[in-house]
Amino acid sequence: MKTIAFLGLGAMGSRMASRLVQAGFKVKVWNRSPNAAQPLLQQGASWAETPKQAAENADFVIAMVRDNEASAQVWLDQETGALYGMKAGAIAIESSTLTYQWIQQLAVKFAENQTALLEAPVSGTRPHAEMGQLVYLVAGEQEIFEQAKPILVVMGKTAEQVIGQIGSGALAKLATNTLMGVQVAVVAELITLLKHQHSDVPAILNAVSNTSAWSGVVQMAANSMLSENFAPLFPVELLTKDLAYTLQAAKQAESAPVITQTHQLFNQAIAQGYGDLQMSAVVKVLEK
Repeated sequence: MKTIAFLGLGAMGSRMASRLVQAGFKVKVWNRSPNAAQPLLQQGASWAETPKQAAENADFVIAMVRDNEASAQVWLDQETGALYGMKAGAIAIESSTLTYQWIQQLAVKFAENQTALLEAPVSGTRPHAEMGQLVYLVAGEQEIFEQAKPILVVMGKTAEQVIGQIGSGALAKLATNTLMGVQVAVVAELITLLKHQHSDVPAILNAVSNTSAWSGVVQMAANSMLSENFAPLFPVELLTKDLAYTLQAAKQAESAPVITQTHQLFNQAIAQGYGDLQMSAVVKVLEK
């Protein structure tokens, strides 16, 4: 049975690691806050004091951390970085949502160290992670992907082929989250507009739901806004970070006005204290 090191036990990472433990893999875990590992240790995972220690003798090393900075720390810290503990033939799987620029820089470091790296960000929320129904957006070498696929399918669904070279996964993930953010912002504006017209908002949205303009994201956002249920599955703060990452990738484009305006709206939500709420809480900014 393969040994897997899992770095980062946040809302998503803890659930992904749990799937691996339940599937019978030998799992070593590391997290910046050790308390987050307790449920996994009770399931049978083992604890590592550093990412480097977790990576030692592991066949696969998976990172699921918050941002570029956290990714750099877990992989490349000179004393504790996982890259420097990986054995020959091991495969690193980076599943965090990162910038296009950073994942390419990370790939250079892995190439210099002659260590395999697969880019595999995921789309989905906590329930998807719990049920092993995340969607993987995989980039890198097809041969490495084939070796990692038995691990990935425990946590989610994969395509048969990689999207492209390292960096393609980041672009696909940022495109996914940006499309989601723009839709949520538009739903917030429309609901606010409809309320100002003193209309039957649920009835109008129900009618619109029968058209091709509707989507799963729109449905989720509308339900959340109308019920005022903002329990965080994908909080404002994280979506705002991802929109900023998209804008970094778009710097070479002449303009990205819609994404820019959406990012500004979500930044306002953070400034008004809604950062920890579900992304649909952006409607609160417009209701004021």
